[in-house]
Amino acid sequence: MVLSNKRRNIIIASMLLTALVFRLFVLWKYGLSLTLHSDDMGYVRSGKILLEKGMLIYHSMNEPTVHIMPGMPILLAAVFFIFGTGSVGLYAAKVVMILFGTASVYLIYVIGKDINQEWAGIIAGFFTALFVPLIETDNLTLTEPPFLFGFLLFIHFAIQLGRNHNMSTFYWLMFSYLFCLLFRATFALIPFALLGYLLLIQYPLRLAWKQLGVAVLLVLIVLGPWWVRNYVHYKEFIPLTGGSGDPLLLGTYQGYGYRYGEPYKEVIQKINEQYPHISNYEKQKLEKQIAIERIKKWYHVNPKQFIESYTTKKAKAQWEQPFYWIEILGVPKAAVVSLHQWIVSLAFASVALTLFLFKRHRKELLFFIFIIAYFTILNNVFFAYPRYNLPLMPLLFLYIGLLVSAIARMFFRKKATSS
Repeated sequence: MVLSNKRRNIIIASMLLTALVFRLFVLWKYGLSLTLHSDDMGYVRSGKILLEKGMLIYHSMNEPTVHIMPGMPILLAAVFFIFGTGSVGLYAAKVVMILFGTASVYLIYVIGKDINQEWAGIIAGFFTALFVPLIETDNLTLTEPPFLFGFLLFIHFAIQLGRNHNMSTFYWLMFSYLFCLLFRATFALIPFALLGYLLLIQYPLRLAWKQLGVAVLLVLIVLGPWWVRNYVHYKEFIPLTGGSGDPLLLGTYQGYGYRYGEPYKEVIQKINEQYPHISNYEKQKLEKQIAIERIKKWYHVNPKQFIESYTTKKAKAQWEQPFYWIEILGVPKAAVVSLHQWIVSLAFASVALTLFLFKRHRKELLFFIFIIAYFTILNNVFFAYPRYNLPLMPLLFLYIGLLVSAIARMFFRKKATSS
């Protein structure tokens, strides 16, 4: 069914208003009390210190950090510069997160429209607007809201670039890539998923090499100051972050990993006792070394259990639970878990079915699969955790929207034929 401009505008406005109202209502109801007392407060503290002292910190107030990318502290420092570091500034920061979340609702609709499936985009948009874990996360000062916005922007411009080959679209694609990279180091290798898509659509090779050269230059310009800053503090070339040791070590205790070596708490306790004055970066390097030794031992003793743990068991750990730490709006966690599992099951079934139902856009659908596979495999390497897959949920909603719209189209076509 083709939408008129008036009807389309009403639907889009309703979708965005739904997203904004629910998120603002949560902010009004819970205010600053809605917090994980974890990473969200760590970013707030980092943003305040960056504004006050010009130093990027995370764990220690007096230790320059390479544990996180600088995007979130810079964003929060900018908000605090305008609104102050008190309650008003914290409310303003949450509003900024809410605006990112609302913009993401629009972007998943746009991606549906990009593949000429507007109704699928509308369904995905309303799912994204109403999914309680996303509403909650948009009320926390975490990297998820800005990252999701940049991530969906990246997908949109990747599809556009595949069609028009314009340099202006390429620059927007690079903007979204670098924007995401400043918030999450795990986005660094996503160009491999993009490469798979460009090969599928037979992107002009000569133009690709030219744009690759420009891309490398842009990465050097944007990340160059970060590299210099890291070298000044640690006398090492640290391209992104130095915080992978702990998640790598934690990942060795998932699946069957608990059977090998000392418990995680004892390992950390020994490091703290033996090296009480080392920096967090040095501690991360020690954890990485221990993790690698555990992986070698585990694989040597039982390769079958190792492979199973780092594939199916970790993938299950990522996808079987939602990231929903705090119950809000009277919605119990059990209900959200049940809904999440239903969504994931339906979405993955839709992934297979839509490849047959939408042959004209199979290449774009495969691109989405490449992205989902990239993050799932990458998270399997480290600590498999539902939070890391939260930005992928709108893509799952889009797959569900595609399946629903395809079924609806067949139903109305059959009904029209019979009448």
